[in-house]
Amino acid sequence: MSEGLRLRMEFRDTELPLVRALVEEASLRARLTGSAGGAFGQAVLEIATDAAARGADPGTVELRVRQGELLGKVTYGGGGPSTARPEGLGPRLAESLIAGIGAPARIDVRDTPGGTSVTLSAPLPAPARTPPATALPAR
Repeated sequence: MSEGLRLRMEFRDTELPLVRALVEEASLRARLTGSAGGAFGQAVLEIATDAAARGADPGTVELRVRQGELLGKVTYGGGGPSTARPEGLGPRLAESLIAGIGAPARIDVRDTPGGTSVTLSAPLPAPARTPPATALPAR
């Protein structure tokens, strides 16, 4: 699988179902399937939901493949504590989901001059090896 950008979109709270669908599709295309793919997609959605609840308008989601990992990055500005969800619930849920994928999956939360940046990463399975083609014996 080639490395690089798989998804980049701005989102608002009304677009969270679309965020989920596009993250799941991009994760599948990157070969992150099964329970790991579901956990990764849900973790990204939790961060995006937290951003929307904090008034980030818009937030940004990016998924990229780099060095055998799928990276999901949610960036957002926005105001103070969410009135719809307890403070910090999204990152705590995402951290729990990512921990379930196993090592070396991780989450990194950073304050930036423009707001907050949350990066989630999960290892991708090694590509399946196709045996080399062999010539058929002559008749």
